[in-house]
Amino acid sequence: MLKKLWSDLHQSYFVVALAVGIIVGTILALVFRINYFASPVWILFSVLLLLWAFFKPRLAFLVIALIAGMILAFFRASNELRGEDYIRQFYDKEVEIAGVVNGDPETDEKGTKIKIGNLKLGEEKRETSGNIFVTLKENEEIARSDEVVLSGKMMNGFGIYAGYMYQPRIVRWQRPEPGDLVLKIRNIFAERIRKLIPEPEVNLGLSYLLGMRTGLSDELDENLRTVGLVHIVVASGAHLSILVEIARKIFGKISRFAGLLFSAILIIVFMAMVGWTPSIMRAGIMMILTLLAWYVGRKIAPWRLIVMVAAGTLMVNPGFIINLGWLLSFASFSGIMILGPVFQKMFYGNHKPGFLAGVVLTTVAATLMTLPIALYYYGQISLISVVANLLILPTLPYAMGLVFLTGACAEIPGVEIVVSFLATKLLDFHILVVNFFGERKEFLIQTDTYQPWAFLIYGIIILSFGIRFFRKSKRRKMGNKEKQKCDRIKA
Repeated sequence: MLKKLWSDLHQSYFVVALAVGIIVGTILALVFRINYFASPVWILFSVLLLLWAFFKPRLAFLVIALIAGMILAFFRASNELRGEDYIRQFYDKEVEIAGVVNGDPETDEKGTKIKIGNLKLGEEKRETSGNIFVTLKENEEIARSDEVVLSGKMMNGFGIYAGYMYQPRIVRWQRPEPGDLVLKIRNIFAERIRKLIPEPEVNLGLSYLLGMRTGLSDELDENLRTVGLVHIVVASGAHLSILVEIARKIFGKISRFAGLLFSAILIIVFMAMVGWTPSIMRAGIMMILTLLAWYVGRKIAPWRLIVMVAAGTLMVNPGFIINLGWLLSFASFSGIMILGPVFQKMFYGNHKPGFLAGVVLTTVAATLMTLPIALYYYGQISLISVVANLLILPTLPYAMGLVFLTGACAEIPGVEIVVSFLATKLLDFHILVVNFFGERKEFLIQTDTYQPWAFLIYGIIILSFGIRFFRKSKRRKMGNKEKQKCDRIKA
């Protein structure tokens, strides 16, 4: 039954139409601040439209599925926008807020930065949607999932944050019991690793394995951004693919279902350890869908997968569409899955490229797709980022594996020394590569940030695809005509 359901969903363009509707609706809702679809009645109306569209497989009903998706997006965005509107009335005022810490706090010389969700504001402590970014005085003890009450001045938000508070007073702070058990396990495991691998190597290793970026120095973080390697310290698809591939090879020997089950469990545990960030959410959902396709023995078109997962994550939080991590994650995956095969076909035809050539082509594809976003937000791109990627990415699985083994083999005499030594040396090589290429400013192209022209690159890519598709269609038609002509001659 699972196989039939997947087949129906995979082959149905209604699902794609629904997903496109959600994406388009989210954009329209945020641009024009459409916030009058907050009533649950709209969900019922959208579901009825979907049922109508799904059971009437005609082209006209694709439009109905598209409209249903837009209505769902309007409903989801309306609730977020109303939450933002409520928070805005407190701008430039002293306010007391209660909430829960989302994600891992980041501490540097400027203080501890946290994100607060599940908000309650004002004298009546009204619950509202939205997130607030907060900078506290240095506080190493506060952690994810802690409940806090803050008092201070509310300022204008930015990006996906409805508000910002700078060094507010902590009125109350408590850690719920039993608390975040997965976080506790992660921290215990991280401490085992810290005892064996020195800094700064351990900070890079923990960011690879567990998405813990707090300990990275500003210099290393800046160099990672310069050479286009910031994605390797943001737990996402690359990290999950490595873990899932290991799990599938081990448990897949038992049965196909065991490979699926244990891989899915590993994905969920890893996501819980890292936190529900936009990039890890995208990677997790996409990986689970890919696993399902593998289990039932079917292939799913990458563009369909991208559209469906984008819509799913936007239903979780419409603000993801302006989140840098979410944008880079999708752009990088799109480059690997869509542009990469095109480049391989272009240079190697039907032959499979070698390992090094494959890495080069996928790296160039991912870099090209993330280029407009990097130029828009960072205003810079390194001409030698491909070289840095070629040196780092092939050894990333080994670095993650050695860091994991360091924690797993801690307190085993002899073994812990060998494994931690190898992990330290490999991480030291990564830091050396990042810093070396990051300091080569002569290869850095810089421009002003937030320049819309950067996205014209996507227009060029789409135009190239259009021309390629047109030429292939033309050749196919000519081939069909020649075939028909030969058949008439034979007849």
